[in-house]
This record gives sequence, C-alpha cells and structure tokens, in this order.
Amino acid sequence: MQIVITSLLAFISTNVDDIFILMLFYGSRKFRPSTIILGQYLGIATLIVISLIGSYVGNFLDQRFIGLLGLFPIYLGIKKFFDKEEDASIETKSSGIVAIAGVTIANGGDNIGVYTPLFTTMTAAEQIQMIVIFGVMTWFWCLAGKYLSSRPIIARQIDRYGHVAMPIVLILLGIFILFESNSFTLIA
Repeated sequence: MQIVITSLLAFISTNVDDIFILMLFYGSRKFRPSTIILGQYLGIATLIVISLIGSYVGNFLDQRFIGLLGLFPIYLGIKKFFDKEEDASIETKSSGIVAIAGVTIANGGDNIGVYTPLFTTMTAAEQIQMIVIFGVMTWFWCLAGKYLSSRPIIARQIDRYGHVAMPIVLILLGIFILFESNSFTLIA
C-alpha cells in the first residue's frame, strides 16, 4: 500500500500543471484525442526511462541540461503565434504526438527530480508497480483534461481564448522551466 500512496503522490505532485495543458490540447481542434493520449504517454514514458537510467547510473541528471528542454515549448508557442490559419492542422499524426510528448518532457524536470531518487530506493518489483500506477494515472489525467475541456463553460472559454492562451502558456511554461532549472546559466 505504501508504494501505491507514494506513486500517487509523486505523480499528482509532478503533473498538476499538465491538467491545464491537456485541457488546452483537448480544446484545440488541431489535435485528435488519440494523438493527445499517445503524446502524453510517450512523454511520461520518456521521463520514466530517463529517471530509471538516472537511478541505475547513480548520477542525478543536471537540472540545467534538462531545463534546456524548456526551449521546446517556447518554440511551439512562438510558432503558434505566427500560424495565421485558423484551421491549420499538424502536418502528420506522428508530429502531433511528438509535439505533445515534447511539451510533456520539457515540463518534466520536476518529474525526473522526484522519480529518480524514488527509483533509487526501490526494488525492481516496486519500480514496476510504480510504473504501472503512473500508466494508470496518465490515463486518468488524459480523461480529466478531456472532461474539463468539454464542460460547456470551460469549453466556451477555451474556444474563445484558447488560440491566444495556448501560445502564451507554452512560452511562459518554457521560460519557467528554464528559470526553475537554472538553465539560463548555460545559455549565457
């Protein structure tokens, strides 16, 4: 039971901000629900793999280098600002998955910072349990994002302001990631 509670707390505390981002993705007509779910799973799986590698190697990844992933949501946000076509869609399904996964990974410095030390203290069986719980929680997170974005009052606001909010949120998220991870010291 301790692994379940630890897994739930670790996932929830590191992914609370993803709910808002998922709501924006679901509110956008550019992404299909299957693309969002696959992208979210690819992003979370990548964060788990990096954390497992970090725990096995024994070296904690320098947050400044992970923080450079914050440049990816900044790039996406700037690109969305200059995308003038209202109905322009992502070129291929796979690029949409990669874009969503990229945002999840870029926003995942805290995930790696929490998961790596947790995995270090666990047996292989406990790690597998935690990964399964993370998989189930990712599904619930996607459902929650879709549910919240489909509520009439929220959906109207996302439809009205989502095209403006999404680029701003992505750019601010990228800046926050760079700032929190102290990555500006690498850029300067």
